[in-house]
Amino acid sequence: MRKIWKKAAFLGLGAVFLGLLGGCFLFAPPSVPQGVSASDGDYPDRILVSWNAVRGAQRYEVFRAEEEDGDYEKIGESTTTTFPDTEAQGNRLYWYRVRACNQFGCSALSEADSGYYLAPAPPLPPQNVQASDGTFSDRIRVTWSEVVGATYYELYRSDIPGADFLRIAQVSTTSYDDQGIVLGRTYYYRVKACNSYGCSNFSETDAGFAAASAPGAPQNVEASDGTYSDRVRITWDPVPGAARYEVWRAASQGGTYELLAETTATSYDDRAVTAGTTYWYKVRAWNVLGYGPFSEPDSGYAAAGGGGGGGGGAQLPGQVSGVSASDGTYYDKIRITWNSVSGARTYRVYRSTTGVEGTFSQIAEVPSGTTSYDDTTITTLCQEYWYAVSAWNDAGEGPLSVPDSGYLGGTLEQVKTDKIKVTVTPSSTDATEATVKLEWEAVKDATKLGVYYEIWRRAPATISTKIAETTNTNYEDTVEIGKTYYYKIRACSTYECILCGPFSGEVTVVVACNPAPPTNVTATKSDTTKVTVSWSAVNGAQKYQVYRSTSATGAYTYIGETTGTSYTDEPPIPSSGSVTYYYKVKTCVACGCGGLSAASNGVTFSAP
Repeated sequence: MRKIWKKAAFLGLGAVFLGLLGGCFLFAPPSVPQGVSASDGDYPDRILVSWNAVRGAQRYEVFRAEEEDGDYEKIGESTTTTFPDTEAQGNRLYWYRVRACNQFGCSALSEADSGYYLAPAPPLPPQNVQASDGTFSDRIRVTWSEVVGATYYELYRSDIPGADFLRIAQVSTTSYDDQGIVLGRTYYYRVKACNSYGCSNFSETDAGFAAASAPGAPQNVEASDGTYSDRVRITWDPVPGAARYEVWRAASQGGTYELLAETTATSYDDRAVTAGTTYWYKVRAWNVLGYGPFSEPDSGYAAAGGGGGGGGGAQLPGQVSGVSASDGTYYDKIRITWNSVSGARTYRVYRSTTGVEGTFSQIAEVPSGTTSYDDTTITTLCQEYWYAVSAWNDAGEGPLSVPDSGYLGGTLEQVKTDKIKVTVTPSSTDATEATVKLEWEAVKDATKLGVYYEIWRRAPATISTKIAETTNTNYEDTVEIGKTYYYKIRACSTYECILCGPFSGEVTVVVACNPAPPTNVTATKSDTTKVTVSWSAVNGAQKYQVYRSTSATGAYTYIGETTGTSYTDEPPIPSSGSVTYYYKVKTCVACGCGGLSAASNGVTFSAP
């Protein structure tokens, strides 16, 4: 008996110990949720966050941030394993974490997952726009982060910070290599994200440049010898790849040279001189990769008294600045503009196909009151040309400007909404389908500009998607009957420098539930009191309705329906004389029935 008691006591203590041990796990917060997933564009108005159930959890708390490593804020709770975030903004990426809770506390936050929904609106501006700083020697690479809801991007560039930005490209990727540049020059870039609803605002601006080799020493440095009484003019040849020049001066050839001035021109007037005193000058060029070597020195002086004509004669005009050639702004010309130069009587415009020094040829000369020129002599779309300008007066020609490149291009015009014609025809082979035919007016110069057309379609409460491309001005789309569709069209070009035009307005097409009727409807007297009506099957039909009349062109009355392609009718037999019966059939699908078929042949019954 004592042994039995001891055994029972031992077992009881063990049960108490196990109960306490179990309580350590039972009375604790739940574990971290696993499998957290946020929907990626699956819903038109929300982001659905889901996760795996956690044992012991009574509720779940959902947190959201705009960056994966950002500050997460609680946005709601759920007693299930899903949470619909209806407060999120469309076309924006969000990050979500979840924790499980019960009466003893909450778990740590789960791993994060991102999600978004596509709203019927333009996307947000691109983030993280970066232009390469000397990474490449022949281009500037511009990159940016992908934007939710964007189907393409527009890239804009400016040569001057704060000036107007010109569109230079339209791409579907998140990077672009800009090769239409001058090496060593800094350019400024902005990007827009676009979809079928329009484009975002501009992104933040970023600057970049292409690396050039360090410039060489300026050649043919010459200082004026008594040409002017109030200055010494120093001139030199342009150095390829130079962004600016430094002019240095000394009192003797072997003396100490000091920096006198910086300039982007290839001449400089030293007015801090004493007439009759000789000065020595050196010049060196600079770009982003550093300074080139000094030139050979040359001496010069300002004339004392009236020597050399003093400063009263005509002076060479300075270098033209601000030269800009249009980048794809016009189909039929490249417009060159520049800043006016004091003392100029005319401007000479030069053109090159490479932009290399020594390859420029004069193409025009315009009076000093004009600071623009339209080059209409070129006809090749997208080909890059380089332009430079110099100023002229009675003393001669000033230095050639820094060149700029341009090309023929542009943006196509909009397809006219009021010229879009829509025709809907039920399919003769499938009862559930219809053909929507769209016809529109060609945009201007369509053949010359390599135009093709994009057709975009959407259903109610969805995003438009491109369904076709065609070089024709019509398109036939096969759709499901009994539904509504929205179409829009835009013109695009096979030429890279011709940008797609804006979309036409949306055209609403309501496709009625009107399946095509059967064909080959025939009526056969099967015995003295019955008629068998038969017809050809219509693909997709769910059933057929049969109608009868005593006149081929009279009113028809519904008499029955069938899922097959024949129907047996027992029409009324006349008590005297005779009567002829005709039959028509309707095709029916899920959304309803179509129109009556052509009449069958007549079947005549006579009184017994």
